[in-house]
Amino acid sequence: MTKYADLHVHTIASDSVYSAENVLKVAKAAGIAAVGICDHDSVDGIRAAIEAEEKYDVEVIPGIELSTEIGDMEVHILGYFFEWQNKQFQALLKTIQQVRLWRAELMVSKLRQLGFNMDFREVLREAEGGSLGRPHIARVMLRHGYVKDNEEAFGKYLKYGAPAYVDKYEMSPEQAIYHITRLKGVPVLAHPKFSPFGEDVLARFVKSGLKGIEVYHSRHSEAESKQYIGLAEKYGLIATGGSDSHGDEDPIGCARVPYEAVEKLKAERRKLLFGE
Repeated sequence: MTKYADLHVHTIASDSVYSAENVLKVAKAAGIAAVGICDHDSVDGIRAAIEAEEKYDVEVIPGIELSTEIGDMEVHILGYFFEWQNKQFQALLKTIQQVRLWRAELMVSKLRQLGFNMDFREVLREAEGGSLGRPHIARVMLRHGYVKDNEEAFGKYLKYGAPAYVDKYEMSPEQAIYHITRLKGVPVLAHPKFSPFGEDVLARFVKSGLKGIEVYHSRHSEAESKQYIGLAEKYGLIATGGSDSHGDEDPIGCARVPYEAVEKLKAERRKLLFGE
C-alpha cells in the first residue's frame, strides 16, 4: 500500500487555524503518513508536533517556509530536516518576527488612513502569538465585512504595490538557501506558480544549493505540475508537494506526494551530514 506525505502544512505558530496536534489529527484522518510542518519564518510549531507524533502515528518532518524577495517578486523557500533548534538561527527568526510585527502594525495604520476602523490589538489576537502576517490582517478585514474574501483583501490592499503594503524583512532566496544548507537541511522552492521568474533564475538557485521544487500544490493545475516535473528532471531536483494548508480552505492532504519524496529528502540530508 502506497504511503503519502503532505510536505507543506502550517500551524498556529504562523497563520493556520490548526494547532500542531490538530494538524496531525487531521492528517491521520486524511490518510497521510508524514507531514512537513512548514510555518512562515518560525519553528515554534515543530516541538508540539513531534510530541504528538506517536499519538497519531504520523511522521513529523521538521520544516520552515522562509519569505524572500527578488526585486518586487516574492519567493518562498522551504527547508526540511534542518537543525531547527540552532540558537543562532532561532535568534534570526526572532528578528524576522519582530519586523513582521512592526510591518503588520504599519499596514493596519495605513488601512485606518484608508477609512477602515481596525484595531491592531484585534490582529494580534487573531495571530494568537504566532508569526504575524498579512493573512491575519485579511481575516480581520473579512470579519468586519470590509472585503468579501482573502483574495480581495490581498488584491486591493495587501499585496506588493497596494495601498496598505509595507516591505518585509529583506532576505534573498540565495540567503535562505544558504541558511538552510548551513543547518544541514534540504532547501526546496515553494509553489513556483507564485514566483514567475525565468528558468535562468531557477538555474541560479540550483547553483546556490537548491535541492527540490514543489511540483504538487493545492493551487497548481495539472498542466503546471507537469511543467514543474519537467524542471525537476532537467535540474536534478527532488519533486515535492503539499497542500500549503492553513485550515479548511486548503485541507491537509488535498495535495500530496508518495512517501518516496520523503526518502529522497532524507537521502539528500545524509549527503550533507556524511557525504554519502
